[in-house]
Amino acid sequence: MTKSSSRNGCLTQRRQCPCGVEPCFVRVEVDEDDLSSDPLVEASIPEGPSQFSSEIMSVDSPPHVGRSFRTDDEAQDYYKNFARKNGFAIRRERSKGNPAHPLGVYKRELVCHRAGQSLPRKTAELKRQRNKKSSRCKCEAQMIIKKNVSKGISRWVVIHFSNVHNHELLDSEEVRHLPAYRNISSVDRENILSLAKRGFTVNHIMRALETEKRVKPGQLTFTERDLRNFLQASKNINKENEGAELLKACKALKDKHLDFRFEFTLDESDRVEHIAWSYPDSIQAYRLFGDIVVFDTSYNLYAYDRLLGVWFGLDNYGNAIFFGCVLLQDAKPHSHRWALQSFVRLMDGKFPRTVLTDLDMGIKDAMMSELPSAKHVFAIWHLTSKLSSWFSALLGSQFEKFVSEFLRVCNLDSIVEFELQWNQMVLDFGLDSDRHIAILSFHREYWALPYLRGCFLGGLMRSGLPSSIKSFFKGPLNSQTRLKDFFEQVGIAIDFLNQAGEEATLRQNYQNIKSKTCMPIEEQALHILTPYAFDMFQREVIESMQYAVYETARENYLVRHRLMVDGGHIVRCIQPEDEIQCSCQEFESSGILCRHTLRVFSLKNYFMLPNRYLLIRWRRESSLFPRSSGYKFRSQALRSLASIIIQESSITKDRFDYVQWHMSKLLTHVRDMPTVDETSLDMEPSSVYDAAANFVPKRTTARGTPKKLKDVAQAEVEVNFDMAES
Repeated sequence: MTKSSSRNGCLTQRRQCPCGVEPCFVRVEVDEDDLSSDPLVEASIPEGPSQFSSEIMSVDSPPHVGRSFRTDDEAQDYYKNFARKNGFAIRRERSKGNPAHPLGVYKRELVCHRAGQSLPRKTAELKRQRNKKSSRCKCEAQMIIKKNVSKGISRWVVIHFSNVHNHELLDSEEVRHLPAYRNISSVDRENILSLAKRGFTVNHIMRALETEKRVKPGQLTFTERDLRNFLQASKNINKENEGAELLKACKALKDKHLDFRFEFTLDESDRVEHIAWSYPDSIQAYRLFGDIVVFDTSYNLYAYDRLLGVWFGLDNYGNAIFFGCVLLQDAKPHSHRWALQSFVRLMDGKFPRTVLTDLDMGIKDAMMSELPSAKHVFAIWHLTSKLSSWFSALLGSQFEKFVSEFLRVCNLDSIVEFELQWNQMVLDFGLDSDRHIAILSFHREYWALPYLRGCFLGGLMRSGLPSSIKSFFKGPLNSQTRLKDFFEQVGIAIDFLNQAGEEATLRQNYQNIKSKTCMPIEEQALHILTPYAFDMFQREVIESMQYAVYETARENYLVRHRLMVDGGHIVRCIQPEDEIQCSCQEFESSGILCRHTLRVFSLKNYFMLPNRYLLIRWRRESSLFPRSSGYKFRSQALRSLASIIIQESSITKDRFDYVQWHMSKLLTHVRDMPTVDETSLDMEPSSVYDAAANFVPKRTTARGTPKKLKDVAQAEVEVNFDMAES
């Protein structure tokens, strides 16, 4: 089975290396199926890089009952890799659940591509179908996975596995010709279009790609026929008309919803040059959480040679939120300047405090020109994604050790420590003359945490890119090739992002979070901060108990770990303003008090924290959700609560009997209540993103239509609480 992004996707990841050398490109690995969070970003979390890959990527051992995965896509990717190594392909056969179910989709059957029996063809279609024999032979090889939610964390667990086939398995030469393994990656799409523009024929393009990849003729992941079909589809696009259609769609949405905003420029031929847009809910979200912005320019719309830029933020529950979108004619500095100018105008002239971007010289120059007051940061996940391209071939077996050392050094506390250990690391690995190390060294103030102390980052440089941002580019957004359709799908992608955020918010609020230290300041924060922010705060409270305090001068304290004999951080108390400052500057960076200040507060017998140290940004009261109290919100809230009740009550028979008795009584009571809300008929849409959904085609026969949209369209309103198989 292939995903729509593999064959019909309109996005390609940008590969031009920031070093500026023409033949130097950044490799895009695991391009189609991003199996998980970036492993190198995960390595920046204290647990270290070894947490990745052993379970997800290893397919040397067959699947087994009890093996778990973070997502169903991750499980499918694992089984797909196992199948390819063993001479067959897989497909999704059946799924249980839907968006209206408390657990959503909670069960999937992944079967051999030859499972089932041949499907009967309709008589009307028989004449124009090729007389091709079906490959299905009722093979019973399969892997069944089921969602298990515990303490708010979901995992997909293998509950059945059979590797018994009733047909011959293919060898490695034969298996690669199966449709499931024939695809043109986004990197190859970009190369193909570039070569075609330079006049290369199909045959010459195939030879050039084989030479670049150092494979024998016929060893690419696609055939010559696949290449011809791809080029033909690209030629069918009328770029001039597409720009006009996109502008027409924006104006139509503006006429229908006055709060929708967009800006554009025309070139000398009156064709759309740049265009940016945002939605009312996005603008409202920016007013609350516009302190930190991620400007992602990782993708191009390959058929139009346009750069796609998306602005994201982070809400108080740690959810990614959409701020705006821009399509640029090119990646030149003046284009980036226009993008930043338009974004500020769309957001009523409010400037962000911090902007995270890729390591891009054009964006760097544009930031200095247009947003001089904002702190510009090169996101660590963009840098780590380039390390393999830059250093893996050069360092060989030492590469993993280099990555670990790189992440350790960039997370050091002080600039002095960083400078000494960075220079030592460069010498140890023999990289003192490498141009990419020179780029990193020259721009270290943009990405190394010691230089970013005091800059508000919201924890993003440590936690990495939210997975919902990655999925934003993978689903409906990557299934359309026409600009007008792409604009419509942005609205759908935002709606998915919004729904995921609302569901995550509700799940967090239903978590049974408890104090671990019984300290009054922890109890205070528990009731004020969101669960996401409180989790960060609680870790600091617990760690603070491991620190000793020494008063060095009046209202000045040295705080260091009990096992350390030197070093530490200086905490200053300023009276009578009730102000406290720490040299680690963690509060300025994350908005959460550090362990050092909490230790001093404890020493000074503070039982309640001053309000200024429980930022409005991280409080429950600042939540974006619910956007309404209407039917849609109530339904979602009950589904989330029901999901947790099911998980908690099914653990023991006593719990089940207790919940079943009370639920029966509750149901009887609810049925006796009025069926009409007398205070208001609140059937209003929960989000103005629904406005964009009005432009979604009713139904197309295109293969790129995401299955998620079908699930949403077919979802029943009534919630089924019966989970006999759980």
